[in-house]
Amino acid sequence: MTEGWIDRQLPQGDEVFLDHVGFFVRDLRAAGSQFERLGFQVSQINVQTNANAQGQLTPSGTSNRLARLPRGYLEILAATHDTPLADQLQTALARYPGIHLVALSHDDIPAQRERLTQAGFRMQPVVTLRRRDKTLQGAPELTWSVLRPEPGVMAEGRVQFTKTHNPEHVWRDELTMHSNSADGLSDTLLCVEDRRAAAERYGKYVAREPQHGDTSSVVALDRGGLLFVDPREAQAMLPAFAAPALPYIAGQALRTNDIALTRKALSANAVTPLFADDGLVCISPADALGCYLLFHAPAIDEPWLELARRLGDSFRSSPRKRGPSSHQSGFL
Repeated sequence: MTEGWIDRQLPQGDEVFLDHVGFFVRDLRAAGSQFERLGFQVSQINVQTNANAQGQLTPSGTSNRLARLPRGYLEILAATHDTPLADQLQTALARYPGIHLVALSHDDIPAQRERLTQAGFRMQPVVTLRRRDKTLQGAPELTWSVLRPEPGVMAEGRVQFTKTHNPEHVWRDELTMHSNSADGLSDTLLCVEDRRAAAERYGKYVAREPQHGDTSSVVALDRGGLLFVDPREAQAMLPAFAAPALPYIAGQALRTNDIALTRKALSANAVTPLFADDGLVCISPADALGCYLLFHAPAIDEPWLELARRLGDSFRSSPRKRGPSSHQSGFL
């Protein structure tokens, strides 16, 4: 699906990377423990802050935990202060727990705001997020530039642009090692009513031409990508699929260096995938904080579509009827 895999952490020029996705949850401690069951190394809780015009740091309203990958990261977010941003998180969480944030990285955030505004998107001012990471030696200050749309502009969630100013601290080597061998974010899966219209809007948002196929629409980024399906197409692609609401950010694909290690880490913690073979491992929303997680070998360029193909082969070779219990051929 994606046009390539640029093997560096930050984009250059007009490149757009999938930087991270955010899971909205009620309990950061429980959510972090669940991610640890999936084989991730998870940070301690961090209180997020903004810098005002005088440089003073004030709580943004949310706190997070991170599972940093060699390329990108997964973020777990909860409301912890009484602010408009926390209210937005609570409103989204009332729809469903799971992914509500997709962060795209670009080297020039002010230029992206100008481009998006001219393209007709209502955007908020660029904000500076700062915090001291007390989990790291010396508690270094970490800084991000973040550009968010006005609430409601992107119905699927908070689809923002970001730039990390301290990559040497955010992605320290010792923080990106996971027993599940996860290497980086590849493709985000979005289930929407009209996938062609959504892909066209996102293509305009990231300045990329969408491509429409028979069963999905794609917006390819310079690292990672966005795949759009409607509910009928999602049912053909995902085991035991049922959308909690529409639109629904249904899943995130993750490259893994070693599928055997992925399966071993899950088995050690008694996590049973919905599907697993020598190239793909699919985790259910019940085990993955409200969405599907799809681990895949680096050689698989279209993980979600490949999952659909392999599930189809499994069903054709099995006498069992399709349903939540009919994926035994793919179980660990």
